[in-house]
Amino acid sequence: MPVGYGQLGCSGFIVSDKDGKFLSKKTRAYLQFGEAAFDYVESLLAPHIVIDLTSEGDNNDDNNNGDEEKKEEDIVDDSKKVEMPASVGVTAMDDEHQECTDAFNQVIEHPTQETLKHLSEVLSCHFAHEEELMKQFSKRAKRRASSRHTTSNSNTNNSTSNSMSSFSALDSHIMDHKRILNILNEEVHRLNDSCGLQGK
Repeated sequence: MPVGYGQLGCSGFIVSDKDGKFLSKKTRAYLQFGEAAFDYVESLLAPHIVIDLTSEGDNNDDNNNGDEEKKEEDIVDDSKKVEMPASVGVTAMDDEHQECTDAFNQVIEHPTQETLKHLSEVLSCHFAHEEELMKQFSKRAKRRASSRHTTSNSNTNNSTSNSMSSFSALDSHIMDHKRILNILNEEVHRLNDSCGLQGK
């Protein structure tokens, strides 16, 4: 990967065309720009997307209806499943990622109030643990940086600020965790309310 291009995650996307030519080194972050961030990504991609409008579905409607139902079931079964993320090299985190993946897939297979609550609990615990690990790593990185550069105040100040800026990912990570939990908890409350109304 070229210098200056790396994994961004919560802070935006790196976008390239089909030939590997970079269209953007860093797109706008969703946490800062909301839906406008995705609109921008779509505007970058639109000129590079070719849609094939020819279809094989010129057969009679009776045959198509059965196929469409089967395809819809296939989509629910296959493409909506959440896959386990790649290992981060920390066993505890990998185990928690597996637990989160399982909880997401339970919601997809059985979307009930109970599975949503379970997912909320699993994610809350995982996010808290992940944030704590990131904070610990950030503190260690700052201590190492300041101990290496004690020969002059300017070097110390520069290294500390570099270390802090390199870990600004922590703030955006925390913001993203809160956003995810808010969406999930709103859905749990919505289901609580609708169940209450049905019982009246």
